[in-house]
Amino acid sequence: MSSRRPLKILYRFLILNLVFFILTAPFVIFYGPFPNVKNAVVEAMATSMHYGKYLKYFVSASEFAQLMNNSLTVTTGNSEILPQFNNSHDQSIKLDKINGSRFKGYLLEISDPTRVKIGVAQSLGTDGQTTSEIAKETGAVAAVNAGGFEDPSGTGTGRLPVGVIIQNGDFLAGESLKGPVNLVGLTDQGVLVAGSYTVSQMKNMRVNEGVTFAPPLIVNGKKQITQGDGGAGPGPRTAIGQRKDGTILLLVIDGRQPLYSIGATILDVQNVLYAYGAYNAANLDGGSSTTMYYNGKVINSPADLLGERSIPTAIIVK
Repeated sequence: MSSRRPLKILYRFLILNLVFFILTAPFVIFYGPFPNVKNAVVEAMATSMHYGKYLKYFVSASEFAQLMNNSLTVTTGNSEILPQFNNSHDQSIKLDKINGSRFKGYLLEISDPTRVKIGVAQSLGTDGQTTSEIAKETGAVAAVNAGGFEDPSGTGTGRLPVGVIIQNGDFLAGESLKGPVNLVGLTDQGVLVAGSYTVSQMKNMRVNEGVTFAPPLIVNGKKQITQGDGGAGPGPRTAIGQRKDGTILLLVIDGRQPLYSIGATILDVQNVLYAYGAYNAANLDGGSSTTMYYNGKVINSPADLLGERSIPTAIIVK
């Protein structure tokens, strides 16, 4: 018997088992005797733009709502407009490494909040660009990914932003939307606002830069996630916060990399920003989009195997 025959049998055995695992994994996860695994998967998928497309085949709308309700309790309310802080326009930026028990990341402290802007892909609505491309084209010294977007075919082009995009006081998207819209934005004085507002309210508050994402994490000095882990399980995260003195905090946490960083829950992100003194803070798009660019290069480890993901918007530091 050829010495290669046992190896061929082994390869076939491994391939058959892999195929069997792939075909049966969804049923084990969603219908098996492991409720915690099911909850974690549902929460993780809920943070992506694919949950409506895929989860509906395994989890009913009512069950999905119940799972989200059990894992997330957030105090309602919008961030207030802070009293005018003394902005000395200090140009300093400080970079800190974040090390948790199961996650690693980076946090930037930007002393002058008026340096923080929204950058957009050049072909907004047609194609997105990576965070680093947006940063380089705008001359930014730092950048993180920002608002949410739809990805109906899973192509990762980042071409369809959701909600509002406000840049230099102009609405590039969402000005015609009716009713309250999730907002993470900055006023013309560099004050961070986070919550759900109408377009009219945004204009009255003189929001100069903004995108749509949620939830608020810290509102007027109070943590908003009071029960559960924030409703999304551990994963790559991006978030923004602001201290009372105006300092902007930009945070990224790497995830989906078991040998390096599993990831952070939204509760973890809230707690990190609170520990750094955030008075207001909000979650931004995470997952494969999570990217931090600083001093000419991407400094974190994006979760996508292909590297940076294309996105429609970034928060940039000029």
